[in-house]
Amino acid sequence: MSGARILIVEDEGIEALDLQQRLTSQGYIAPDIITTGEEAIKKARETSPDLVLMDIMLQGEADGITAAEKIRSELNIPVIYTTAYADEETLQRAKLTEPYGYVVKPFRERELFITIDMALYKHRMERKLKESEKRFATTLKSIGDAVIATDRNGLITFMNPVAEKLLGWKLEEVLDKKLTEVFKIINMYSRKPAENPVTKVLLEGFTVGLANHTLLISKNGEEIPIDDSAAPIKDDKEDIIGVVLVFRDVTDRIRAELSLRQSEERYRALTEKLREDDYRKNEFMAVLSHELRNPLASIHISLAILERARPDGNQAEMAKKIIERQVGQLSRLVDDLLDITRITRNKIKLQLQRLELNELVRQTLEDHYPLFKENGVYLEGMYAQHEIFLDADKSRLVQVVGNLLQNAAKFTECGGSTRVSIERDVVQQRTLIRIVDTGVGIAPELLPRLFEPFMQADKTLDRSRGGLGLGLALSKGLVKLHGGELNAYSAGIGQGSEFVISLPCEEVSASKESLSSPSCIPHHRRRVLIIEDNIDIAESLRELLELDGHEVEVAYNGPQGISTAQEFCPEILLCDIGLPEMNGYDVARAIRCDKSLNNILLVAMTGYALPEDLQLAADAGFDCHLAKPVNFAKLERILNK
Repeated sequence: MSGARILIVEDEGIEALDLQQRLTSQGYIAPDIITTGEEAIKKARETSPDLVLMDIMLQGEADGITAAEKIRSELNIPVIYTTAYADEETLQRAKLTEPYGYVVKPFRERELFITIDMALYKHRMERKLKESEKRFATTLKSIGDAVIATDRNGLITFMNPVAEKLLGWKLEEVLDKKLTEVFKIINMYSRKPAENPVTKVLLEGFTVGLANHTLLISKNGEEIPIDDSAAPIKDDKEDIIGVVLVFRDVTDRIRAELSLRQSEERYRALTEKLREDDYRKNEFMAVLSHELRNPLASIHISLAILERARPDGNQAEMAKKIIERQVGQLSRLVDDLLDITRITRNKIKLQLQRLELNELVRQTLEDHYPLFKENGVYLEGMYAQHEIFLDADKSRLVQVVGNLLQNAAKFTECGGSTRVSIERDVVQQRTLIRIVDTGVGIAPELLPRLFEPFMQADKTLDRSRGGLGLGLALSKGLVKLHGGELNAYSAGIGQGSEFVISLPCEEVSASKESLSSPSCIPHHRRRVLIIEDNIDIAESLRELLELDGHEVEVAYNGPQGISTAQEFCPEILLCDIGLPEMNGYDVARAIRCDKSLNNILLVAMTGYALPEDLQLAADAGFDCHLAKPVNFAKLERILNK
């Protein structure tokens, strides 16, 4: 190849000049002639020629073979030997230096030039191959996947740093070892050895992927989830000469997939819950409408009867009882709604006192006996042999037992029975109240959600058993506030049901004084001012209080009420909160600022009955709080203080 720079190393001057002339005539560049091995090494370092024509037999310490070996190993410059004679030993030494050619003197010109061109071409191809191999190796070392290469026998020939890190082995430790000794894989779930992909490639000759759920067992025993594939390495005749295995750590992917699945499951559960909540909300609104309209219809009809009937006749008396019952039903519905809201918001505060449980349950059963008798259901009480004392809110505990008794009476057919029993668990220091009925039972799918608000067991259109589905949720919340548990059991539809209240109790006995009934409330005649913008409520309350002998005045807004108070000087002021012009809080503040009215007992009379409403009323100066509809027994106690 013309233009190539060739270094001539020849100690025979005439031969060297002849060789230089021949090379120049063919377009090669051969400016230097060197006569010793030492000078050849030095000159090659300085000029970096494309090729060296090296005589084997040189004078000096370094002959041509020694110089050629140095130049080849240090500078990677191809060498062609030129010599007239060499013994067998010298020839063997020359072969070890891997020369690119060997020309025997005297040589023909054509033979020389062919040898030079072939050497230059071979060297250029080798250099390109090495550069390609270097780029390939650099690429394999820099990629994020682990790469292992083997020969046709499955012996390791290459391993990149990622593979070293995952396997825990260095390349120099495993070079020429069987891949199966290093690359150990098992199934994630069965824990059995997985088929080695390299072995399969060598047998079948096709690219194969790792099986799903594959774990790599590293040198130190760490288990790493991996995936990817192995492919055959083929020569130009399509014969397999090795296998390349590419794999990666998929721990993060598996975690992400697991997290995604969990998120999807949570999303589906949340969607289902929202769908269920929406359905139950709509159902509850329909039930609420039904439960409110029935009492209102009864009250409306009873009022029509009162307009037509004789005031002292049986019809008028019946209408009054109907109105009283239906108002009580409406009050219970509103109270249940408020209570479930308070429990949800953790706003209920228990009024704890020392109670004897046998007596409390006995009184509650007596109160509910007429209901069971009316429904034709036998009610039985079984009490503990010894007194059981606990600190509890009496009214709330009665409410819980009462709710469960009402359910038992409601869902037990005529001729059935309900048994209430009280037991002591001395070891756990708990008291159990069991309410067992022979009623309609509870469907298994309903049990897990039985204590959720608005859960309805009665799905019939006539709503013959009534209720908003709040009683059980309310009862469970109240029992929980007492540090107890409420659970339900049933063998299924038609198999009856059992409700168990578990409460903490104490060993210490207590006096029965706390169970004594309150003394009779004395009756006093009072001057009462009512401030209420609802005329029907104001006038009916005036009539009621006047029938009890009280002196009553009425005002329909705040300013009128303050003016009337200054003239009338009432002892007790019943004031609505939601008043026009001036609300009840402002009225209370104005009354408290007037020294002449400072001794008035201020009573808030309102539909706002949440704990924060009571606090707002107290902050404004009210002494008491009555929730609408007014409980007349409570009002009477306030009037007779």
